[in-house]
Amino acid sequence: MLPEHRAHSHDMAATATAMIRGIVWQTVALSLGCAAIIIAVMTLGALGLMPLWAVALVNFICVYLSYTALHEAVHQNISGTRQDLAWINKAIGMLSAFFLSHSYEMHRTIHLTHHRNTNDPAHDPDHWVKGSNIVTTLLRCLSIFHGYFIYCRRHWDDKRMRRAYWVGLRDTLISTAALIAVAVFVDWKLALFGYAIPAALAAMALGFLFDYVVHTPHKARARFENTRVIVLPGALDTLVTWAYMQQNYHGVHHAFPRIPFIRYREFYRATEPDITTAGLPSARPLG
Repeated sequence: MLPEHRAHSHDMAATATAMIRGIVWQTVALSLGCAAIIIAVMTLGALGLMPLWAVALVNFICVYLSYTALHEAVHQNISGTRQDLAWINKAIGMLSAFFLSHSYEMHRTIHLTHHRNTNDPAHDPDHWVKGSNIVTTLLRCLSIFHGYFIYCRRHWDDKRMRRAYWVGLRDTLISTAALIAVAVFVDWKLALFGYAIPAALAAMALGFLFDYVVHTPHKARARFENTRVIVLPGALDTLVTWAYMQQNYHGVHHAFPRIPFIRYREFYRATEPDITTAGLPSARPLG
């Protein structure tokens, strides 16, 4: 379990609780919208109504965005305080994971393990992305979902990891079979260059931005110290925050995982003195 070296204020905890509300419809729209756009552009590509490069670009963006919906589903953040609608998390998680060629159930097990063991080389599944140089780091980010299978095999004595492995294999094969069907019955170039390669590059971007950058140097393990925020000046911060799906404020997520991603920056700005005192590191690359 993660050590917690510093106490945090009751006011900060109350602010976090206040930000957990009802259904986060923005996340539902994000998942459904990305799924609809992917299907639409693949159809347009198959009909020759959209160039392959445009299909690839749109799919890269949509796969990249889809992960945020999966991540929110894993933490049960989509339904918020509506426990009667908790099934929405699983539904959205499964949909988003399908387009990532991944598994909601596997990712739930793996990601919550990451939270319990952040930056622990032996027990943090996302420590996989830490390479010895930029090239090996990017290659590890590219293969991050495959790295989860390796993690499960290394922890085979844990029945949760054995189950995650087999469920993950099943769900990944279902997504892969769908893509193979496109390749065989529609157009192999559309399947490979329009989807498979862009999706792999999106996974690499996710691994690098969501796992490597925000956790580097991968040493601190305490709750408020193991993940940083990256703050930029003025309007640039708004641009980067939304392109980054607010994960430049990923330290907020590790401190209070039930806060929806749309409120990370809002929470940080409201509690900056308190959360900084609690130990949250911040990077301000442009001052």
